[in-house]
Amino acid sequence: MRAFGGFEKGTDYYLHQPLFHLKMTLFVLILIVELAPMITLIKWRIASARGAAIDTGRAKLYARISHVEALLLVLMVIAATGMARGVTFG
Repeated sequence: MRAFGGFEKGTDYYLHQPLFHLKMTLFVLILIVELAPMITLIKWRIASARGAAIDTGRAKLYARISHVEALLLVLMVIAATGMARGVTFG
C-alpha cells in the first residue's frame, strides 16, 4: 500500500530503491520455491483422508527447501531493515 498507494514516500522512491527490488525478488523466489512442497502436502492430505499410503521419500528434500526458504526470509528482513533505515547505494 505504501509503495503504490501514494502514501508517505511514494512510488518513485520504491522503484528507484535497489533494496526494494531485492526484497520483492526474494519474496517471489520464496513463493516459487514453496510450490513443490505445498502441492505435495496437499496430495499427502488427500491421500491420508482416503486412507492411502503416503510416500515420504522426498520429505528430506522438502525439509531442506524449508531451510533455504528460512534463509531467504532472513535476507528479505535484512533488506527491509535497510530500507527502513534509509540505506542507499550510489
